[in-house]
Amino acid sequence: INCCAKFIDVYGLRSLFPCFMKTPGKKAKRGGFSEQEWVEHVTSIISHLLRNLSGSQLQRLMNKFVEDDHLKVDRLVELHLFYLNRAKIVDREIMEEKSQLDQIDEEKDNEFYMKRLDAGLFTLQRLNYIMLSIGTAGISTVLDRVRQLLNLKGENLELSER
Repeated sequence: INCCAKFIDVYGLRSLFPCFMKTPGKKAKRGGFSEQEWVEHVTSIISHLLRNLSGSQLQRLMNKFVEDDHLKVDRLVELHLFYLNRAKIVDREIMEEKSQLDQIDEEKDNEFYMKRLDAGLFTLQRLNYIMLSIGTAGISTVLDRVRQLLNLKGENLELSER
């Protein structure tokens, strides 16, 4: 918790949000992270900050999502839709595979779950957590923006089984 506060105090948001807004290209792949791993790391940091900050430091983090006409919320929804689409594709593949099997044992069920995780299920869950956290923090324009963007893509805010 103290590390999260320190992160805010040393202007860590100035480094974090450019990474959130644009993942490094293939040429900047010095760290060896794929784009999916990059998004996973950045969303992990943001979710931990949301969970562990309070007061003015939490407000500074929340303000990042409403500045520049909700540009960060737009990116959040963009990532959500990307990972939701990947999850849907894998879910269809799993359903097809399940329909061809007579019996699904625990090992096969774990294999299906790992397949979903590899497709980005954990990142999708983290993105949903971030959206809900900032949307329920009292800034009504954030949820309005999320609804607007999801409606444009034919999606909604219904909670899914993910």
